[in-house]
Amino acid sequence: MDRVRKQISCEKVYLRGLTGKGIGIGVLDSGVSRHPDLKKCVYRFKDFVYERSEIYDDSGHGTFVCGVLSGDGTLSEGKYRGIAPDARLYVGKVLQKDGDGDYENLVKGLEWLLENKERFQLRLINISAGSKQKDIDEQVAIKLKRVNDLIQKAYDSNILVVTAAGNSGPQIGSVSDIGAASSSICVGCHDGNYKFPNTVMCEEYSGRGPSNYVLKKPDIVAPGTTIVSCGINGYCTKSGTSMATPIVTGALALAYEKFPRKNAMDMKHKLIYSADDLGEPWNKQGWGMINVEKLTKY
Repeated sequence: MDRVRKQISCEKVYLRGLTGKGIGIGVLDSGVSRHPDLKKCVYRFKDFVYERSEIYDDSGHGTFVCGVLSGDGTLSEGKYRGIAPDARLYVGKVLQKDGDGDYENLVKGLEWLLENKERFQLRLINISAGSKQKDIDEQVAIKLKRVNDLIQKAYDSNILVVTAAGNSGPQIGSVSDIGAASSSICVGCHDGNYKFPNTVMCEEYSGRGPSNYVLKKPDIVAPGTTIVSCGINGYCTKSGTSMATPIVTGALALAYEKFPRKNAMDMKHKLIYSADDLGEPWNKQGWGMINVEKLTKY
């Protein structure tokens, strides 16, 4: 995360005092652990998989995502802190231990967040889960439509839903079925000029557009290779669009703190128009790499 914050131009933004303070973010994932870095940012937890009441994460995926979003870097003296350390997280567990989940629990999680949008002061929802199914039966199609309808409902309520492009690339049309929703912010992963020896870079497998709904997906990209953030014990390293997604969500929290009156459409436009063009094909980079300094200007 120390590398990421520099790469997407966060440092000058922090000097202006932006930390995501007061911004509510819904996180639908595998849960969240009681990590020291997350002690101050997790405000609510609800389990839609096993209906347990205590905060937990039997996978580690959700803890990692929360760390990228709002970890304060307590265990690393700030080195691995998240993008928006003063944002408020409302975490719904919709994924199982192995990372699998179903649309039914995702629907429940979205409904819970939207029912409490005013109470949570919700401006953003992060879904770092992506799936691309070749053959979707009628029942799954109905549930997926419900997910997309709720993402649209959130957008109409001025809540941006930020979704992962998925890791099924590089084939054309491999973008996640969730990320494909027209009103979502679909995030692919790309590390720009950074290269890691003997490592498969995330842009090589990041989901590609077009989607079943709109031709131009993903919307934007963020770093996603060998990201270090919170694990169930200490820190760990992960790669993929799941890691890139909360980078964008956290950046939007900083922007909402700066521009609290902007609606979802205006903020989405501000996000994509402030991105840095990487010179890659549209179905790989969208509008380009997120640039937080540009996003939070004017």
